[in-house]
Amino acid sequence: MIFGERQIELSRIIILLIGIAFFFSGCPRTEAPETKRADPVILSEGIITAKASRFFESGSEEPFEQFEIVGVFPRFDLEKIDVVDSLLGSRGPQSDDLALDTCSSPAPVLSSRARRGADDETAIELIDVGDVSLEYRGVRRAVPTRTFPDLLKVIDGVIYSANESRGVHFLPGETYTFRATGTDEVDQFDVVLDAPDDLGDVKLDGDLLVDHVPIIRRGRDLEISWEGEGYGDEVVATVNWTSMGLPWSLTCRMRDDGYFVIPGRFTAGMYDPLASDDHEMSLSRIRQVSFRSNGLSSGEFLFVVSTNFLVRFESAR
Repeated sequence: MIFGERQIELSRIIILLIGIAFFFSGCPRTEAPETKRADPVILSEGIITAKASRFFESGSEEPFEQFEIVGVFPRFDLEKIDVVDSLLGSRGPQSDDLALDTCSSPAPVLSSRARRGADDETAIELIDVGDVSLEYRGVRRAVPTRTFPDLLKVIDGVIYSANESRGVHFLPGETYTFRATGTDEVDQFDVVLDAPDDLGDVKLDGDLLVDHVPIIRRGRDLEISWEGEGYGDEVVATVNWTSMGLPWSLTCRMRDDGYFVIPGRFTAGMYDPLASDDHEMSLSRIRQVSFRSNGLSSGEFLFVVSTNFLVRFESAR
């Protein structure tokens, strides 16, 4: 009899549990609230770069020279600034992470491919700032636009550029005015900057570049000299080479006083055990000025004067 009572009690418990299960299964589920994306922060920059480059080649009596000015005005979501830096970051020698009169250790150059989000929106829009011209020594030259077609939903818009073929030339010390007429989105603006002087005769360990291909001796100090008056600009030295199939680089950021020594602890890592080819080195004088205009969050006019040449590393044998 006791067993029967227990069986009845167990049946009641089972029925009660089944009822509770049905009750909760019928209740609407409370879903987690969706995280709303913050409103995008849109930036628009002005990036104007003038580059005067001189290239020395072995066996050539005169260096090859070229001058070009480029203006781009990207508008983008702050979240996509990495894409902008990877596509438009090459404005000049990169030395922002270095203190003055210091060098970076020789290291492989890591590839920085642009990453794009999964959305269908173009990451960077290169906006139109109207008609653009470059004025110096009383002469005005038009800087025409080149359309940059939408490429894989990454970048779209126009680029302003001109070189010697458009009558634009490099005149050391001359005042250059970059002028834009503006549009409905960006106000008219003028940016004025004096061109830096040429670097003059560049020497490595006292040897002129025209004499022979300079040799960088491993583990020994490397003396660099150029014509500098300490205007307040900075000079950046860069050495690029290939080691074990990978691109390597060393960068030094220097005050513009005409003389710098790369310590031997840095040259000790500059070699390629599998090759004896010539490698590239450059010395660049950099001058820049910031500007503002309604419609642009920030602006920068950068003038780079560089001397580029070949170097040879001392044999490891």
